[in-house]
Amino acid sequence: MKTVVALLIALGGTLGVTWAQPSADSTYRQREQLVPLRMAPEIPIRENSVIRSHYLELPFNKTVSIIFDSPIRSVDLGSRDIIANRANDVENVLKVKAGRLGFNETNFSVITADGKFWSFVASFNESPTILALNLATAKMNDGEQITIESKSSFIDGQNVRDGVIQFAGVRATQSEVVANCDSVMKKHRNVRHLGVEGNLMQAALKGVYIKDNVIYYKMSIENKSNINYDIDFVRFFIVDKTVTKRTSVQEIELLPFYVYNEGIRTIKGKMTVEKVYAFQKFTIPDNKRVIVMAGEVNGGRNLAFIINNADIMGADKL
Repeated sequence: MKTVVALLIALGGTLGVTWAQPSADSTYRQREQLVPLRMAPEIPIRENSVIRSHYLELPFNKTVSIIFDSPIRSVDLGSRDIIANRANDVENVLKVKAGRLGFNETNFSVITADGKFWSFVASFNESPTILALNLATAKMNDGEQITIESKSSFIDGQNVRDGVIQFAGVRATQSEVVANCDSVMKKHRNVRHLGVEGNLMQAALKGVYIKDNVIYYKMSIENKSNINYDIDFVRFFIVDKTVTKRTSVQEIELLPFYVYNEGIRTIKGKMTVEKVYAFQKFTIPDNKRVIVMAGEVNGGRNLAFIINNADIMGADKL
């Protein structure tokens, strides 16, 4: 046996083969291959920890509007290929559209004031089936997922009530403001000394009312002529009460956030139109006053009258 081993060693040296005894390291590696390593167990993601995504199709030449329960606090876009902006003077409506034709599928997220996190997946479609999505009252059961196939049952408007619009800085929804304006319209006149008359036209303030942080001005425009009066504008300005030639006139325009009967733009002959202008609550110093101006389209029958701070402070509670 010794002779055979010696012969093999000699042949190995002749052929350039090196014979070596197994080392401790190689023995350990062999054992390591045979014994599986112990890995930390995977932690499963719980179903109630997953925030489901809403699927939207965004066009390039149209805008998709999303109504939320509460004011929008932040929006994060997954791609520059989509555009998102909050609607003017409204805190809980987001307008979204494609910024590029045929963009690749992307996502965006929204955080609202009530602490909710909303996730959306957006794809391109120039003719989407949905242009308005109401999430103000959308409810899902635990573990229920909104998928592309089933999304229409949640956002087709059949299972939720109309969206609730919230105006910026106003503690009232659109429906509440409209209801308050309707109540103002039904009230009898409580202001009788503010107005102007000329050219067979009369404009007058018929009432000032307050509820929460919204102030309502009930105004009438009467056309005593036989010629229709087409309203070009009705504007409110805060100006100085006394202005000298050497002082500059500082005008601050007050913009109503809602106008009841705004759609009525023509006052026919021998008719009167009443409107209610809703403003976020404001007062003015005694050295200021509010000027109300009404203008006619392509006409000279312009009207203007003054509201003093005492008239504003005398607002009736609605």
